[in-house]
Amino acid sequence: MSLRRLLYVSHRWLGVAMCGFLAMWCISGVVMMYVGFPELTRDEYYAGLEPLVAGRVNVAPEGPLALAGSDARIEQLLLTSSAERPVYLLKVEGASWRGMYADTGAAIDRLSAEAAVAAAVGFSRAQHSDRAVTGRHLEQLHMDQWSVSDGLHPYRPLHRVSIEDGMGTELYVSSLTGQVVRDTRRGERIWNWMGSNLHWIYPVQLREHRGLWEQVIIVLSLAGLVSVITGAIIGLTRLRLKPRYRDGSCSPYQGMTRYHHVLGLLASVVLLTFLLSGLMSVGPWDVFESSSSFSDQKQRYRQQEGVSPSAPAYSDAQDVRQLIRLGAPFAVKEIAWHWIGGKPHVSLHGSRHEVQYVPAPGETESLEQKVHGRIARLIPDSGILNRQRLDSYDLYYYSHHDRHRPLPALRVEFDDPESTWFHIDLSTGEILDRLTDRRRLERWIFNGLHTLDFTLLINSRPSWDLVMIFLCSGIFLFSITSVVIAVQYLRRRTR
Repeated sequence: MSLRRLLYVSHRWLGVAMCGFLAMWCISGVVMMYVGFPELTRDEYYAGLEPLVAGRVNVAPEGPLALAGSDARIEQLLLTSSAERPVYLLKVEGASWRGMYADTGAAIDRLSAEAAVAAAVGFSRAQHSDRAVTGRHLEQLHMDQWSVSDGLHPYRPLHRVSIEDGMGTELYVSSLTGQVVRDTRRGERIWNWMGSNLHWIYPVQLREHRGLWEQVIIVLSLAGLVSVITGAIIGLTRLRLKPRYRDGSCSPYQGMTRYHHVLGLLASVVLLTFLLSGLMSVGPWDVFESSSSFSDQKQRYRQQEGVSPSAPAYSDAQDVRQLIRLGAPFAVKEIAWHWIGGKPHVSLHGSRHEVQYVPAPGETESLEQKVHGRIARLIPDSGILNRQRLDSYDLYYYSHHDRHRPLPALRVEFDDPESTWFHIDLSTGEILDRLTDRRRLERWIFNGLHTLDFTLLINSRPSWDLVMIFLCSGIFLFSITSVVIAVQYLRRRTR
């Protein structure tokens, strides 16, 4: 088979196979702009928490810490609430969350169905205090269509509870912590069958096997890329601007094929960028993976090497009660303990905007001074090139699509082989994320090319919406020409 023949045959059959996917990705992408995959946002999370009641806290933080071994890497220790009861939550690296009731000291092992319903009803009642709320237990599960996210793994198994509110609300409650970790509504679920589930090829039967799902995305993306590249080559070779064809057209084709030819050339660049960035969204072949351990870097920041973490600040139950009563000018819904350089620190939370750091008794250094004194331990063998305080968002640290990122933050840039950046929350001192050179490249290849997360657009909605809808509409029209041509060709073949 000649190279020319191979070019035409590969484009024809890949086009037949991929034309439906291209049309589907365009329509579902527009739906996703307005209805994302179900998740519990930070605003929804805090709205569903009751303020902590000081008189109900009878257990000190050492209680839940005893559940972890002496050499365990503690990621988070929280005091929050579930079903109007105070609850300590402990997250140790590499393990699931563990819970302990702060009123009785009883560990949460496997939350019962009745307790899960009480937690869900209490959560919904806090969000909608003007309504009478009732709930019904549906099932206990490991994973279903709306709880496939990897971020829920440390909370499984989950209870699914229906809230009788007329909106088809369903809440997912962790059997390990008693916390509501996901919410969905009937309308949200319906739209997601036309949005995320189609766009990401997300049936739970496939998505629960992550490796297989990634391979499916890679194969489909590569097939789409080859189809577009071969089509662009054919389209350019058949395009004639001077002299034109006999009928005065720049295309030798007729009818729908002519529309396909012209629209394909106009849409080819956008199609290539969307398909390439979609492929990169799963990080194929570990192209964005780092050679260093983020976990080890965070541990060096949090702990002194070879020294066990010291007891938490405000470690007595009486101290905790005092924090709840007098610690903040807002209703305290959550207390977080974390460590910097082996020393404990406390922050109080009432919402994502209501955060207050509480210094330990006798402290003289500010939180920012402590952070600056410890950040060099993140990568001890490398130097710091730059430290920048962020009081507003920029190209690499920004909030979009309901993804909250706190301000102010500190950016620290190292001169290590990966040119690593870290972002640290200056309200709490906790590390927010890490960006190696590969992750910064991913930011442009995926976020930049796929969702057009450019400052000029994302800060100027509805400009971003109009551009995205225009591009998706153009590709959709082109995809329709592909579908029509594919149907016509297959019909001729069957005859």
